[in-house]
Amino acid sequence: MNLASQFYRVPLAVPYWNRGTYRRILQSFCSGSVINGADLHNLRSLVIEGLGVKDAALCGSGSLALEIALRACDVRRGDEVVIPTFCCSAVVAPVLSVGATPVLADAGEELNLTAETVGAVLTQNTRAIIVPHLFGNPADISAIIELVRGKNVRIIDDAAQALGATLDGRPLGSFGEVGILSFGGEKVCFGLGGGAVVSRHDKFLHSDLMIDLARPALVSTLRRFLATLIWRRWRRWTRPLKATLSRDGSHGDLASLSRYGRELMANLNAAVACSLMQTLRENIAARRERVRAYQKLLGGEGRLELIPHRPGSACLTQVVRVLPRRRGRDLASDIIKVLGRAGYEIQGSYLPIHLLGSFGMCVWDRLPYSERVWADLIELPCEPDVKFNYVERIAMIVKQTINS
Repeated sequence: MNLASQFYRVPLAVPYWNRGTYRRILQSFCSGSVINGADLHNLRSLVIEGLGVKDAALCGSGSLALEIALRACDVRRGDEVVIPTFCCSAVVAPVLSVGATPVLADAGEELNLTAETVGAVLTQNTRAIIVPHLFGNPADISAIIELVRGKNVRIIDDAAQALGATLDGRPLGSFGEVGILSFGGEKVCFGLGGGAVVSRHDKFLHSDLMIDLARPALVSTLRRFLATLIWRRWRRWTRPLKATLSRDGSHGDLASLSRYGRELMANLNAAVACSLMQTLRENIAARRERVRAYQKLLGGEGRLELIPHRPGSACLTQVVRVLPRRRGRDLASDIIKVLGRAGYEIQGSYLPIHLLGSFGMCVWDRLPYSERVWADLIELPCEPDVKFNYVERIAMIVKQTINS
């Protein structure tokens, strides 16, 4: 078997950690502050300062942060919550947890929600709209806010994939009544997990919203740390072993309807997140450079459509739509396989939620754009550790494959 396909030159979604990250991890262990400690306060302060908000609350996951945001918006049983069908399926469980009905809206050409796609599914029962900024690329959340102004509909600014991104100079996460951030897997700040709920209003995130959250357990916190370190941070070397133990999932498998943990964030997780917040500017700058390189190398190819990143994007990945040459050929899958054999672990993008078999509790009508494009999408890596000669090699293989 090809050695490159066993030990990837560019493995998928490796956390961007540096010496400062490991130093904070070591300090947490040496001081005995794995569960409780000063980094929880430090992270909350960094989030409030970085987003220019009045309040923030930390919790164990981005999904839990979304549930807290819904409860803060007084979303209840019988209400409808608009979410995109083209999105990580983890967004569904928090909506169901508050007793509301998820209503699926179509994606626009940039793969985010738009005022038009949201407007098509609004009803008198709509209570909230969750607006994710997929791949770090800002959705036009301002237009969605204007669409529902005066209609008693809450906007939740889901910046889980877009920490550090801005829209018109304003940080994502700070729009709407409440926003969320994530320090989980395959995010800009890929840490040990955990989420944050933020608000521009004082006392919007009252203490009753957090009252049922458990203290994180030491054993599970250490297990999560070791899993992230071994299977993700050192993925280039441990991936062959992982492949023999279990089959890696796709986007559609990253989150299911299984119950997410209802616990506070551990101090160890906050320590890692603090280090990532401090390198966020250089992280995003490096990602933007790689997006510009892909645009220069692949922008002129007639059979490729690079999904553009708006100014201020965090550039989590560069999504490319591969236009098939003829019916019956899955050219996107061909590219993923060829790149994999060459040592570059590339993935397709989201399977729309309404096409997943276990999500019949969602409500939708026609979602033509998401259905038409999802199978033709691939995501190219933009992590700061991806060298530019690898970017050039990836682009060359993509061009060779579509022209073969």
